[in-house]
Amino acid sequence: MNSLDELRMFKQFIHAAELVWTQIATSPRGKPVYTINNVDFTPLPERYNSKRKISRIFRRYWGRQLSETMIRNLNLRLVKGKLCVPYGEIPQFPTVVQSLQLKLNRSNQKVVSAVLSGANKKVRVDYRLIRVGATAPYTIMKRSGKEYDRRYRPPVATSAAKAKAKPAPKPASKPVAKPKPMSNGRKKLLKTP
Repeated sequence: MNSLDELRMFKQFIHAAELVWTQIATSPRGKPVYTINNVDFTPLPERYNSKRKISRIFRRYWGRQLSETMIRNLNLRLVKGKLCVPYGEIPQFPTVVQSLQLKLNRSNQKVVSAVLSGANKKVRVDYRLIRVGATAPYTIMKRSGKEYDRRYRPPVATSAAKAKAKPAPKPASKPVAKPKPMSNGRKKLLKTP
């Protein structure tokens, strides 16, 4: 495959990968709305009605870690036995690939820099694409710009999770020697300078 055909293939692949989260988030339009804790939820259609199905769709393009992050950022909830997403307007994201540049070109690993446009802005994003074997499809394992896009933003650690992950540091103090009991039952006093 020559480089022009390969770039065209990556352009189509990245465009489809960038659209998949929005397709799922906007799929339940016209469905009933359930309100829980002042948040409206609407059930997903049959083809997206389980996390396994959604994960399978994401895994066509994205690696395991990014797929799990994207599922978490859909804010799914099980309501009355149906998998639901929050109801409301989904913001537009830059998804149209305007230009592409191949930064690293190895047989089973590519690093591609793309300029994405949409929602009245342009963003430069780097993708690391990897495949296992010469005939396997590519998978996006890393994507830059996660902190600016809610679809790929890693979860915010709660204060309980932070406390569990890192124990509080103990205050630095000099160790105090414990007095040894004397044979007659009296305690020996420490001498101070």
